[in-house]
Amino acid sequence: MTSEIKLLHIGARELLLDSFRLGRKVYETGFRPRHAVSIWRGGTPVGLGLDAYFRMQGLFINHTSIATASYTGIDSRESVTVKGLEHLVKAVCAEDPLLIIDDVYESGNTIERIIELIRKGARANAPENIMVATLHHKPGRNLHPGRRVISLKSIDEDVWIDYPHELSDLYEAAEKSDDLIIKKDPTIHEIINGGPYEPEIITTEKPFKFLTSNELLYDSFKLGVNIFNDSEFFPDFIIALWPGGVVTGLPVHEVFKYMISKKGLEIKSPDHISINTSRHYQSYRANIIGMKYLEEKINKDHNVLVIDTTFRGGKLVNGVIENLKKTLKRNLSLNRIRVASVYYNPNDRSTWITNPIIQKPHYYLKQVDCEIIYPQNIHKLNAPRQTLNNLDPEMAEIFFS
Repeated sequence: MTSEIKLLHIGARELLLDSFRLGRKVYETGFRPRHAVSIWRGGTPVGLGLDAYFRMQGLFINHTSIATASYTGIDSRESVTVKGLEHLVKAVCAEDPLLIIDDVYESGNTIERIIELIRKGARANAPENIMVATLHHKPGRNLHPGRRVISLKSIDEDVWIDYPHELSDLYEAAEKSDDLIIKKDPTIHEIINGGPYEPEIITTEKPFKFLTSNELLYDSFKLGVNIFNDSEFFPDFIIALWPGGVVTGLPVHEVFKYMISKKGLEIKSPDHISINTSRHYQSYRANIIGMKYLEEKINKDHNVLVIDTTFRGGKLVNGVIENLKKTLKRNLSLNRIRVASVYYNPNDRSTWITNPIIQKPHYYLKQVDCEIIYPQNIHKLNAPRQTLNNLDPEMAEIFFS
């Protein structure tokens, strides 16, 4: 990394709390989105926090993720491509307010490309009321001053923001140096240069375990190390399930990119995309959308890794696999699919009308006997106001003050 680049390291807890604060800031403008799009990759953890704030106000958003590609490395860009927009184009109406969420707003070209494609696909149905929400904003790089952008913090244009899951851009290949990763977080550096890690059995008398943001991040990096160290499997595609799997999928993918660079491997890093999932009104099914990109790209000789943060009954994971198999047929080999989750609950009593393809994750870090509640899912807490006040008063103040 050149000496001219200034780095701003963002910790996992800072990102989480600021995402809630961004949700509050958008809410207090009076804007009420019917649809929201979180931009994969960096916008998805921000979107989870923003969505959590709206949900705690009793407002539910039709929230999906889409993938874009515009980054080639620190302080460099390439043309913007967008994956997974088909569902949104079919779902929107002109009267539906749309919120687009990302981690940082710089030139605005990526978001303008997304809006252009939405308008091209939806035509008269394209939303007329569009707002952009980001944690950080670089006004000095903004090429679209007319776009309505709500951001939490303004950053100088010569600052490179390092978000919690990021690794590969911090590794200085020319010097073979991890110094920037050590400066970011010594614990992360120790994790990614250690392992593999044996699965643990976690037992508790409580009905749930509420995760901290750092705990979830560190465990996700450990999971990535374990998968990378499997000499018999290297994924061509990593599929992170939205919303639950993205917080794990991001660190896992970064481990692969970091290891490939550090070890000087002449192989391509896995293609990484999120798939939108949601519960179905029938308990044994799941709604799966946004699979067109994978349907066009996956071939029979490709290895596919599906990631969710917690594997319970596996409805969402199996829903993705079944939908892919139905469409791809012989272009998808079931014996080339692996499933990974940080947490695995073997006691889940989900209902199945057929035998699921995957009944246990191939990779997991902790076996649990209770419900796992992520820090973005405070609506799952019993009596959220009182419980969160006890668990995390600073977080509770953002939601309830």
